[in-house]
Amino acid sequence: MCDPRINYAFDIVETKTNHRAESLFTQVGLTLRDRFRKWLLLPLAFFAFWFPCATAPIHSSGTVPLILEGNRIYAELTFVRPDGTPRSVLAFVDLGSPSMILSPALFKELQLDQQKSLLFKVGNLPVRVDSSAITSDTWFPFTIGDHRNVEALLPAGVLQHYQLILDYANRTLTLTQPETLEAEGAPIPLRISEKTGLIVVDVGLDGEIYPATIDTGSAYTWLRKDTAQKWLKVHPDWQRGIGAVGPSNMRMADDGIESRGILLRIPEVKLGSLRVRQIGALAIGPSDTNWDFMDWYSQKNPVAVIGWIGGNVLRGFRITIDYPNRMSYWLPQTEPDTRDLDQVGLTLQARSGEYFVAAVVTQNGKATVDGVQVGDKLLRIGTLSTVNATWGEIFHALHGKPGEVRTLLLERTSKQFTLQATVKAF
Repeated sequence: MCDPRINYAFDIVETKTNHRAESLFTQVGLTLRDRFRKWLLLPLAFFAFWFPCATAPIHSSGTVPLILEGNRIYAELTFVRPDGTPRSVLAFVDLGSPSMILSPALFKELQLDQQKSLLFKVGNLPVRVDSSAITSDTWFPFTIGDHRNVEALLPAGVLQHYQLILDYANRTLTLTQPETLEAEGAPIPLRISEKTGLIVVDVGLDGEIYPATIDTGSAYTWLRKDTAQKWLKVHPDWQRGIGAVGPSNMRMADDGIESRGILLRIPEVKLGSLRVRQIGALAIGPSDTNWDFMDWYSQKNPVAVIGWIGGNVLRGFRITIDYPNRMSYWLPQTEPDTRDLDQVGLTLQARSGEYFVAAVVTQNGKATVDGVQVGDKLLRIGTLSTVNATWGEIFHALHGKPGEVRTLLLERTSKQFTLQATVKAF
């Protein structure tokens, strides 16, 4: 019996028929509506059962292009509307989130408050998610570098039922049914939270083993500050500055976590048999209100973690995640970018499409940018207007070779001023 075909054919038929039945029998009552649905679907299901190989090809996997923007990945999915028509959606692929999230407009368009489930496709592979596991959030839509709207989040909680390949070099995402893929790369065992889908690997660092999450939704590797401070007592040269810059400044929140973070450059990290060198990281502590971000994050994981491995490391690999068998396979593709934090030393905060200075980054106790104060609004970087600019555009404009100069236009107490800021190596 061709199970994948039957399921998908039945999914499409059920989606269309349920929608029509709902419209026709809203005023009649649940009993009659349900009887009509079963009566109409029975012959269609019978046909799909006995003639599956004549209706559609078997699809046990699907591959779609990936967009890599600021070390984060996005995939083009095909959602099925209640009337059965396709709807193209750009989704943020986040292995650090448990639940699927849609923009309020997309949630309404798909009538998820009225349906029992959502059907979408990753390439040719159909995926069904119960509507009770889907929420909407005004965080969506947001734009990425090509100014395309991102309308959904594809989370670990959905992906954990499949095998997944993230091919960063070739910019593809492949999702398959269990026991479909052939392993390729260095094997690294996983621990998985069945409740959230988040995965943890063991990381060798400075002679110790630490659990860390694999998080594609994070542009940069973040670690616990109290753990990092123990390393710095032995290796003070690992510290590269105080305050997040570039992709390490990925939340752009106003809670002080990033402005007080410690920038690190770790000489070597071990992942199974692999040795990954010169890894950049941000070590963070509690917020201004003493809320511990890492404690909150650990609760989503199968064990307490020291942080996560973010996109700055992941983008160097082809990663196969075999969720059902609790294994991952890492195939190196490119060397880590050791100059990724060569930036103008400003920690930024985003508010309603505008960017403000949250901190001036320091090295050896000295400010790396003169003439800037916390609270200044950043209006322009060279020729780039920052109003509604994307996160990636901002940090691309602030990036460069150490010693290069960037012209910044800022505003303080309604007065604009210009200054020259030098790119520093962090």
